[in-house]
Amino acid sequence: MFKNAPPREGDASPWGRIDNVTPLGPEAVSVTTPSHGGIWVTPDALERIPQPLRATAYSGGGWFEEDCDWCIPYLALGLHRFDGPQDRQDRVLAAARRTLRTYHAAGAVLLDAHSSPAASGEEATHG
Repeated sequence: MFKNAPPREGDASPWGRIDNVTPLGPEAVSVTTPSHGGIWVTPDALERIPQPLRATAYSGGGWFEEDCDWCIPYLALGLHRFDGPQDRQDRVLAAARRTLRTYHAAGAVLLDAHSSPAASGEEATHG
């Protein structure tokens, strides 16, 4: 759908016509539509996401759905680093880890190297 340039307002997304685009870092944007949204990452960024997590039941082709899959690019690409003050970064990182464990438990181990529990003050849990 898009090459290296991010989508813009009015472009198509997997969830419909894009109303808003918000940069999340140099290689990712958040998009919203009238009914849903998610995250788009550049092809280079997609290559840095572990292969089993590049596509899910709700996401693929560099697009990550906002409810269950947003955590994948956040953790794999360290997008929390671009998310405001440190306390907000810590909260977003913790939420991304919880979301990953909830919806992608089998893939969680693949992203362990991308963020450590100490970074957010969160206790490491396995199970």
